[in-house]
Amino acid sequence: MAELVTGPDGAVVDGVLRLDGSGVEVEGYRVTTTRTARGLRYDVRTPDGSELSWTAQGTGRRTLVLGGARSGKSTEAERLLASSPDTLYVATGGDGSADPEWAARIALHRSRRPASWGLAETIDLVPLLEADGPPLLIDCLTLWLARTMDACDIWAHPERTGEVEQRIEQLAAAWSGTSRVVVAVSNEVGSGLVPADPGSRLFRDLMGRLNTVIAHRADTVLWCVAGRAVPL
Repeated sequence: MAELVTGPDGAVVDGVLRLDGSGVEVEGYRVTTTRTARGLRYDVRTPDGSELSWTAQGTGRRTLVLGGARSGKSTEAERLLASSPDTLYVATGGDGSADPEWAARIALHRSRRPASWGLAETIDLVPLLEADGPPLLIDCLTLWLARTMDACDIWAHPERTGEVEQRIEQLAAAWSGTSRVVVAVSNEVGSGLVPADPGSRLFRDLMGRLNTVIAHRADTVLWCVAGRAVPL
């Protein structure tokens, strides 16, 4: 029977295999690693066939996953919390009832999430971040911003931009102080052409401010390109 001994500096299997973030392997032991929101998880198969798992706890709770359209950012965020069966998935885009294409995308997301995960369809993120509870996966901040701008009627009254900026600061403060493990997904929209109309330029500018303030207060920021996540 394999023996796993943990301590402040890492873990040791059978007194010979040390797991400490270095990924070192000893002959006869098969080790795979998976990055999760809680830290680096080691899955070990020992020479006698025993299977052990241990997670090197990370110091951070807050992870921001950025990327362009169809970059794999939502899949990466889901993977980070795949080992947390009690995760609460926070959908900020509504139920898709008015848009068949959007409803199909929502159905795809639901089909690949663990059945044990909870669901909250809301843009009221501050109370969730301020409360204790299981990990949160917020998907996504871009839709949160669009719906917040709708709620403030920014499109007809751009002079109310200050109201949106205030809500961004409230969200950032709750994000900064949360006691929960939380992974948030957001779109990077500032890498293309300058939008032609004032409303789209305002959205781009506010999106950039939101991403910046959340990233500055995150413990980990990942940039997704073609399904690959790169730490920033």
